[in-house]
Amino acid sequence: MSTFTHLDLFFFSGTGNSYRAALWMAEAARARGLESQVSPTDAAQPEREPGPERLLGLLCPTHAFCAPWAMLCFAMRLPRGRGASAFAMLTRAGMKVGRMFVPGLDGTGAYLLALILLIKGYRPVGAAGLDMPATWSVVMPALSPASTQAILARARPRAGLFLARMLDGRRCFWSVIPLALGILLLPLTFAYLVMGRFFLAKLFFASGKCDGCGLCARSCPVQAIRMRGQSSPRPYWTFLCESCTRCMNFCPKQAVEASYPFGALAYYLANIPVAVLLLDALARRPVVERFFDPDGPLGAAGPVVEAVIQYPYKLLALAVAYFSFSLALRIPQINRLFTLLTPTHYYRRYREPATKLKELR
Repeated sequence: MSTFTHLDLFFFSGTGNSYRAALWMAEAARARGLESQVSPTDAAQPEREPGPERLLGLLCPTHAFCAPWAMLCFAMRLPRGRGASAFAMLTRAGMKVGRMFVPGLDGTGAYLLALILLIKGYRPVGAAGLDMPATWSVVMPALSPASTQAILARARPRAGLFLARMLDGRRCFWSVIPLALGILLLPLTFAYLVMGRFFLAKLFFASGKCDGCGLCARSCPVQAIRMRGQSSPRPYWTFLCESCTRCMNFCPKQAVEASYPFGALAYYLANIPVAVLLLDALARRPVVERFFDPDGPLGAAGPVVEAVIQYPYKLLALAVAYFSFSLALRIPQINRLFTLLTPTHYYRRYREPATKLKELR
């Protein structure tokens, strides 16, 4: 018999996959007599004094083979665990090719969350990935309805099995092979966290279908979208965006797109070697020339100095380019051109079939 009487689940979900997995677990727990609560991280109020009778779970999608920054921050804000049991589960991009199911890769995400929980004083009892239908509409169209239902049908019993083992008092650490692969991919994960997610935030724009309703801004789980313009408000994506694609997949007009042409231009502008040019100019000044001696202390730290200078420039370049882009998009002909040139305009959108937008808020 389980020693737990309560199951507290906190989810971060853009398209509903992690939310659906949390509901499956809550239903399975209630069938065993536990009181269960499912809460979004942006509106959650965790217990101040978690006890041994409570099991806490964190569920979120995989971003760059890790957990989203928003979930990592939520885990770090949790109250002290005082030895309470907790687990982490990441939903990952499952695929179906013919009759074959292709697993996703959750990487280090679940184990990183488990480590944070351990540091916060919790007792990690589980870490796993769960294959759900691939959702990243920025780079690929949604799977067919048949493939989506097939993947969901396989995922539900796996989620129940994962929970059942922990409720039976056993530890359940899956995704060991994905963890090893995730460690190898840590440079990519780090690059995504420090720059990639900011770059992706600046790909989104509203096509001519947008009627300025503001639903995307109101429903954004990290409040990353601002409606700008008095007579004709349009959504504007800030650096807070986590690229969860809730705005893209739940827009009733399917007006949210991700511009590949602008992405290419922004990438070029952000990678102009401003740091190298600046340091080269400074090194030619007699007053500071000795500080840039390759054999001196600053010369030895050259790559670090370049990175420190280049990083804020990249963010500034993205911000200025996107601001200019948003102004240009108010011209209907330009908006139409960028809409037609982006593949997302032709993609099938995805959201978990049984999930309503109001359930995620």
